[in-house]
Amino acid sequence: MTISEIRRRVNALKRRFARELAILKLRRIAEAVADNWDTQHPPEPSDVIQRVVKAGFRLNTFTRLSRYLIDTRRAGDVPLPVSIVCSLLPWAEHDHYRNFFRWEQPLLAP
Repeated sequence: MTISEIRRRVNALKRRFARELAILKLRRIAEAVADNWDTQHPPEPSDVIQRVVKAGFRLNTFTRLSRYLIDTRRAGDVPLPVSIVCSLLPWAEHDHYRNFFRWEQPLLAP
């Protein structure tokens, strides 16, 4: 197998799993944002959006993320990574992608 054939296969796999890769990349960013979130001095939504943009994402759903972060700041809570990802990628809420988030569901109070 030549190098160009390997590159074609890798690129085909990237296209095939583009949505899954986007979820995984955004999840890393969302986890870092949630881990560094300070409820006393939370970051501005624009700072979080800039972090996503610097990672290479160009999305038309930044307004949804901004609203979610503003609501989270107002409530004094820490944002959930799954909520950050789903606000940026609305199609990530479908059942097909739920396995990516199964360990991140918030615990319900007894």
